[in-house]
Amino acid sequence: MRALLVMVFLAAVETPAPPVQPAPATADSAAPASAPTASPAAAQAPMAEHGATAGEALAFFMTSRDYRTIRELKSIMTVPLKAAYDKDPTPYSGKKGVRLSAFDYTEPALKPGARSAAVTVKSLWEDQGEAVDVRTETVRLFRDGEGPWRVAAVEKVGIEPVRFKESIAGVTSLRMILRAWVRRDFATAKGMMSDAFLKRYAGREEGIEAVFAGDPGVRRAAFRIVDMTPRGTTSVTARVRLVETAPARPSGLEGIPKTLVMAKKGSRWLLDDWR
Repeated sequence: MRALLVMVFLAAVETPAPPVQPAPATADSAAPASAPTASPAAAQAPMAEHGATAGEALAFFMTSRDYRTIRELKSIMTVPLKAAYDKDPTPYSGKKGVRLSAFDYTEPALKPGARSAAVTVKSLWEDQGEAVDVRTETVRLFRDGEGPWRVAAVEKVGIEPVRFKESIAGVTSLRMILRAWVRRDFATAKGMMSDAFLKRYAGREEGIEAVFAGDPGVRRAAFRIVDMTPRGTTSVTARVRLVETAPARPSGLEGIPKTLVMAKKGSRWLLDDWR
């Protein structure tokens, strides 16, 4: 009997187990799909060419004058201007905090075959949404043969400071309201409006919420505080200008005039009228 058990045991050890068949593959809805790998050619694709006309080159240059779009900005410059930019980029792209927000010029009218142009450009520069100054420059463009137009030089003509610098009660709250307007942030602005003001606009199609939403196809460039007139110690009337522009195109820098009234409610200054 013992010998029979030993033989059964040895047979079980020597007999290979049947192979385990893999489970059929199924789609795992929780697993993210693998992203296709970009080809080397796509990764190194050049930017779209700009400069078919002097006006198009100038518009692209002005639109790209930002420290966040240096590659685009330098792509429209001549080699000597790139060298000048590398020495001091601030006059061209601004700096963190103060940036170009809008520009205006008359489209250059050139004769057939012209290879150079000089255009007077005005630009508005802002800090946290508030207009800081208006600059006037002469931008010189050049075309090498049949090649694309490039910006060859930028010469400063003048600068007009426009930031409101007076310390008047309520100006800080006014700036917060106007910065929210630039960002189309009605939720933040609503918390700085008086109850009486909100009741006056409640239910109107042209209500204050619509004012803050605005036309999504229009770019909000900056606001400018023109002046503030106190009315006693609990109210101040402010004249402002709201600058909106067409994206990537020359637009007027004057802005739309508005009158805002700030009222002191307890320790806070709240928006009490917008007209």
